Amino acid sequence: MPYCPKCGTQVPDDAKFCINCGTALGAVTPTAPLPGYAPPAPLADLGSRIVAGLIDYIIIGIVAAILSFVALAPLMAAPTWMMDSWGWGWFGGMFGIQFLLWLIYFTYFEGTSGQTLGKKFAHVKVVKEDGSSCDFGSALVRSILRIIDSLPAIYILGIILIAATDKRQRLGDMLAKTIVVKA
Repeated sequence: MPYCPKCGTQVPDDAKFCINCGTALGAVTPTAPLPGYAPPAPLADLGSRIVAGLIDYIIIGIVAAILSFVALAPLMAAPTWMMDSWGWGWFGGMFGIQFLLWLIYFTYFEGTSGQTLGKKFAHVKVVKEDGSSCDFGSALVRSILRIIDSLPAIYILGIILIAATDKRQRLGDMLAKTIVVKA
């Protein structure tokens, strides 16, 4: 049986359209696609990436605030001398929880499906440069380098790099060898 040239799905010999993606099957590939094959997709635009990022950060902020309140409420009721021994207090605790949540959220979602909730809403997806799925290692590199991409503030460096590079990659994408495409 042949395969769809667009999505790689196996199709019946006499099929006129792919049963998976609906592509017209004028020319079909007689052999199976290579493992990890993904059809090329157009790169995601900067606006879609910004929308996805805003949604993701709102979700993380809400969850972090709830977790911080639950985890740090007993600490906040402690005497002042105990608070001073913890150092950062409420703000530092919330920042720490938010950072861990942020690292876990982006690494998990991008490492499993290539899409966070914001990326699903914006119809964009993270894939490796060769078109294969993003893995946990690449997702972790992207997540850690968000710290640098967000400098000096509100993702200025990341936005400049996305706008200036041919593959629309921020530093995290370049080092992880990933691109963001339309889903």
